[in-house]
Amino acid sequence: MSGPMERLERRGLARGLKLSLDALFYVALVVGVLLVVSLPISSFTDYDQGWDANFPVAVGNGALYPELRVDMSEATWPGLQNARIEGARGKLRFLHHSLPTHLVGMTAPFVVFWGLFLWGLVLLRRILADTARGRPFDPANPRRLNLLGWIILAASVGASVLEFLSSKWVLANVDVRTVPLSPSLSIHAGWAVSGLLVLVLAGIWRLAVRMSEEQALTI
Repeated sequence: MSGPMERLERRGLARGLKLSLDALFYVALVVGVLLVVSLPISSFTDYDQGWDANFPVAVGNGALYPELRVDMSEATWPGLQNARIEGARGKLRFLHHSLPTHLVGMTAPFVVFWGLFLWGLVLLRRILADTARGRPFDPANPRRLNLLGWIILAASVGASVLEFLSSKWVLANVDVRTVPLSPSLSIHAGWAVSGLLVLVLAGIWRLAVRMSEEQALTI
């Protein structure tokens, strides 16, 4: 009885996870649609007061590892020298009246990453739907998981590239005089490693599907 009971429990868990992903998918869909619709509307309603924009920047010199020299007193530590702030990043935020920047610079990146997020949720929902039906070794599931891994990897790399290009563009068009700023280049290593692990898992799952098919032919 333990085998059938364990299978029923696993299928019940898969159903529960799928319901959670269903709820997350529809919430993300509704919220995303509202945001996408509100951005063009605000281009007509908020022109007088300006639109809010924020761009990633590195504080100091250096995109990958910024460094900002600072002056410090020697009263506490005699011989203190070479003081600097390292790795400081933030967002350069301001109001503006540029409609192309508002629509293209703010809306387009959001739509792209929002679409990738929804696509990933759709793939996970389909995998869990097959698992809940008792078909975890459906040949389509490893392909879906492999595609999900590439989506995560592409999103992590794309986010780094987009952050650097947008940061470089805004600093080339504005003159910040109070503190030195550099284009920001953040490596999203956690997401990149997650994407690679999903690709490895997809390869293992593909092998498991092949073994399951061979076993079924043998029987």
